[in-house]
Amino acid sequence: MKPRHLFPRSIAILIAIGHTTPMRAQIGALTTDCRASGFDRNKIIYQFVATCRGRAPSPDGRLAIVQRAYRDRQPPITLQDAHGRTLARLRSLSDDMPFAVLWSPNGQWLAVNHHVGSFMDELQLFEIVDRRIMRRRDLVTAARRQATQTYRCLTPNAVLPSAIRWSKDSRRLMMVTISSPYACSATARPGDWWPLWMIGDIRTGRIDPKSVKVDRAEGALQEPRDPLYRGF
Repeated sequence: MKPRHLFPRSIAILIAIGHTTPMRAQIGALTTDCRASGFDRNKIIYQFVATCRGRAPSPDGRLAIVQRAYRDRQPPITLQDAHGRTLARLRSLSDDMPFAVLWSPNGQWLAVNHHVGSFMDELQLFEIVDRRIMRRRDLVTAARRQATQTYRCLTPNAVLPSAIRWSKDSRRLMMVTISSPYACSATARPGDWWPLWMIGDIRTGRIDPKSVKVDRAEGALQEPRDPLYRGF
């Protein structure tokens, strides 16, 4: 068995949670298929595609992440209220790359799987505070630390966590960590690293050590089936 090449992570995550409708997304902004944008069937993840308009509302409908359609130059990705007023611009997402949005059930947190090239996504976490959006890095840092402690050949920059699903109480986030097949070296050996599933506390930024599971399945990622994960 060997570390596997992964298809685009934004789409892979939809498959991991049970999305079965074929979707086509262009990486970057050369050509796009806007039919690939929108919510998955469970209304959990909203996929944005470069050049295509999109609107990912919070569960209570009070806020939304919005991308306007464009041809050559990408307009800012914005946080808007229910009346369409812009509250903030998300500059870290405005780079012509696809990204997937997961609102927490209480609408106070936002997880974004942002495509960064080479078929990889990177997790960005945001908290809504008094209608402002604040980026939070502690849980992402903790996920990277867990992966590098498990596989010593990995560096923090080589570990790309992705969000999968929020807990119903919005306190915990299910994640999986990915790296390039050659993250450890140009001649990485089988088993040098594997994807890690984990669950983190959004407030404390800590990973539950009992939740850390190694994914050795070939092909698509396989979500763990133990009680910690079934509770989501």
